[in-house]
Amino acid sequence: MKVSKRICILLVLLFLLSMGFAAQAQDTTISFLTPPWGVPPDEEALNAFMAESGITVEIQSVQLADLFSRVQVSAAAGQAPADVIFVTEEGPSNIVATGNLMGLNDFVARGDLPLDDLDHMSFWTLDDELFVVPTYQQLVMMDYNAASLAEAGIDAAPTTWAELHEQAVAIREAGVDDHPIAFGAINWSWWLMALSMGDPMFDEDLNPVFADEGSKGREAMALLKTFFDDELISPEILAGSINQHGLFWSGVGVFHQAWQGSLAVANNPDSSAQAPDSEYLVLPEEGNTWTFHAGLGIALDSENADAAWEFIKWYISEGTQTAIYNAYGLYPSRPSVAAALNEEGVIQGYDEIVAQGMHVHELPRFTLWWGPWAASVSETILEAMQTGMDSDAVIDSLAEAWNELKDEYE
Repeated sequence: MKVSKRICILLVLLFLLSMGFAAQAQDTTISFLTPPWGVPPDEEALNAFMAESGITVEIQSVQLADLFSRVQVSAAAGQAPADVIFVTEEGPSNIVATGNLMGLNDFVARGDLPLDDLDHMSFWTLDDELFVVPTYQQLVMMDYNAASLAEAGIDAAPTTWAELHEQAVAIREAGVDDHPIAFGAINWSWWLMALSMGDPMFDEDLNPVFADEGSKGREAMALLKTFFDDELISPEILAGSINQHGLFWSGVGVFHQAWQGSLAVANNPDSSAQAPDSEYLVLPEEGNTWTFHAGLGIALDSENADAAWEFIKWYISEGTQTAIYNAYGLYPSRPSVAAALNEEGVIQGYDEIVAQGMHVHELPRFTLWWGPWAASVSETILEAMQTGMDSDAVIDSLAEAWNELKDEYE
């Protein structure tokens, strides 16, 4: 096949331009603001990237709450909190929707991103502008210890929340586990239960329908309170001495609020007392869940955007995504990497992941007031479970907080 002279010239120009961008990035130091699980786990590979590219990467590992506050404080001062920012959980409302990231369309136009091998690009695109390059994809899921279930004389995992409650009681009565449910006193536990029961949570005008009389949101909160009141969830959760993940991996709990990829941790005998008996539990009833995709963005005021882009490209490379999955159980954003890991037998519960992925009901997480409200939900749930607050009063309080924030931001 002949290639025209004009196309050849264009290809050469594109190559020279890309070389120019790479040269601009050399001998540059960039900062990377990330939660602990975003730190590249393969230090040798990171050092090799820095040596080859001439880019020094300074990693600032902080808890998510501190990451959000650092971004907000820096934005108020007109400064970049870091060159590259890891975005997940409540990042859509706390970082993206608030205008703290640089648009990436011009970078994408360089043609050096594997666009045909990246999932959920549209999730991070607002008004036709990409702001975050996806690094991992994540469904909020559950897993459970199948051996413990069998030991209690139970033949099959629950398909309703009432059945899960009954099984948890039976597990304790059988002496298998005193605290069979490993859930946190946090917003995730309520959202997980309410969505899977079939509550839409909000209508198209962002009214909190979870507060309607007889809603599944109310039912979910009442059942969650029962779990805590009856100590089917360990009191250690309310004491704040451990979270639901650490509790489960320590060997306490049969049913666990987890995520897509969690079995890589739960069935690793070096990190979990539940190994090798954990399996995914496709969520009961309607089975709806939501997603917590993650990605990297470039701070709006970064002075090292070209170097930041080079680091992002390295971060989504096959080797780095594989290392991140092996270390943290975070499912790759590149289907080719996920497929390769599955063919190697590394990804456990692949069929259950696919089945759960058929039931996604996204929460309005790009809404400007979502971040503040989500934080208040966790605070309210923790207080309610500690003090015995009535579950309907909890729901009413959460709806009131939502409506007040909605009025303030609109």
